Amino acid sequence: MWRFSTLLFHEINFFTVMERKTHWPAVLVCVAAGMALGFLWYGALFQQQWMAGNGFTMEGEKMFKNGVEVPTTMTPMLINTIVMLVYALLINWLLGLTKAASAADGIKVGAIIGAIMALGVYVGNLFAANPASLSFVDGSYSFVLYVVMGAILGGWQKRAVQGA
Repeated sequence: MWRFSTLLFHEINFFTVMERKTHWPAVLVCVAAGMALGFLWYGALFQQQWMAGNGFTMEGEKMFKNGVEVPTTMTPMLINTIVMLVYALLINWLLGLTKAASAADGIKVGAIIGAIMALGVYVGNLFAANPASLSFVDGSYSFVLYVVMGAILGGWQKRAVQGA
């Protein structure tokens, strides 16, 4: 069982903790799961709400933001892939700090991170005067993303500990 006191009062050295076994297959599964979740979330499930909340419209194959055509490029997807890798490595690090050894422990850590991120999304959208629907779409995505990553990494750690 992990405690927040572990995070607050433990000497934290990122590189020392990262030296522990990093389960690269689990990290890569997290990246793939995060990308798949994003395609599902912002494609099939909430595309209309997200587009409307950000001022995007489609005319045929062209996308417009507030009436101005937006060029399509792979740059956001490439950056997103790298960021997913960073997220997975950081959650892996936190799971090591908290001595999480199961999917349930990973879900707890992921839910805490996801809730903090969702609150940040909500506050940012308040300042930007964006609609509440955008806060729901982006905030709930963050929450679910971190819960899924936590579950994958936490569950994989338990298997690795049992196999060691």
